[in-house]
Amino acid sequence: MLTSLTLKDYTTFIGETTFDFKATNYKILEDTNVGSNRILKGALFVGENASGKTQVLNAIKLLLDILLDNSEQNIVSKKSLYTKGTKYSMIFTFNVSNNIIKYEIVFNNNNIYSEKLYVNNILKLNRLKENGETNFGDETINVEINPALSLVKLEYYNTKFNNDKILNKWFDYLKNSAYINCQLKTIKVFNPINLSKQFINEYALENDATFLNKLIGKLGYNSELVFNKEKDNILTMANQEIISLRKRGTTIDIPLKYESAGNKAFVNIILPIYFATQNNCIILVDEFSSGLHNELEEALIRYFFNNSKNSQMFFTSHSTNLLDNAIVRPDQIYSFKFDAQKGTLINRFSEENPRESQNIEKMYLNGVFDGMPSYNKEFKN
Repeated sequence: MLTSLTLKDYTTFIGETTFDFKATNYKILEDTNVGSNRILKGALFVGENASGKTQVLNAIKLLLDILLDNSEQNIVSKKSLYTKGTKYSMIFTFNVSNNIIKYEIVFNNNNIYSEKLYVNNILKLNRLKENGETNFGDETINVEINPALSLVKLEYYNTKFNNDKILNKWFDYLKNSAYINCQLKTIKVFNPINLSKQFINEYALENDATFLNKLIGKLGYNSELVFNKEKDNILTMANQEIISLRKRGTTIDIPLKYESAGNKAFVNIILPIYFATQNNCIILVDEFSSGLHNELEEALIRYFFNNSKNSQMFFTSHSTNLLDNAIVRPDQIYSFKFDAQKGTLINRFSEENPRESQNIEKMYLNGVFDGMPSYNKEFKN
């Protein structure tokens, strides 16, 4: 599980900024929202538009892209425009079966400048520009590498870290992950083997809708899925399986392409959330509140936390009703604001020591945790 993330000179993060995902002393939601070794099962990022929330998800996604995606990455675009120089850095710390994995990476222009990988404070991989050395077996091996590629990725796919069980378990955790943008209705799966388990279009080719309909029925959703193979529906393209929705109590199937933005967002997100409750992974959800009613958003979050074991969900939302001690703990919430001189500033709600009985939504709306925007609502002449 991801225990911390540190960003420096990255997008809107000017100073060194660290996100801590370890549980504090709060006792609420211990059984549902806290995983092994008291690591939180995720975090909620709130704040005004363009304050940096999405960029934190993108930082984790960049890690997944660098290590798991074979396509070329646009690294240079992540460098902060608010700082000098051409470098930016990220530090990721994970706990895997009580072992601490720390991965430090520095980017320069569109290349990887340096990498360091530690396991329990032992340096296993050290790379500077095109030169690196690894120590996954009995000897240290010198390596030359393309500056656009990750040496960690190279070692995994070439040697599987010399069959190191801990590092391979870490990679399995990362490979199970998924990124979802509810606003754009897009999803990215990082392991092609999991496409039919996390991507609804692929799932529909191999399964009927019975199981998913039981799941969304438990959520109280007002429609059910139909994987329509019939050709006599004028809205159905011949020879293609079309995902449709049927409102409960009716017999009319509406292909997903003609459905509302909310229904499209819901259909895209339900399968990867279920997958994350059955497999340890990270699930990134941007613009969670886009198209989804806030009650449905709350139901999905509760479902994830109540049923996942050591998966984590990191998500952004503008639904302040989620700021509730019955849904997320204060140590799971970060508020964001952008300062013209200091860049993105964050505030973990638990740092303000709210009591478990306090209304943290009301406190946020009243400015206690920062990150609450103030707009002009008077337009009188």
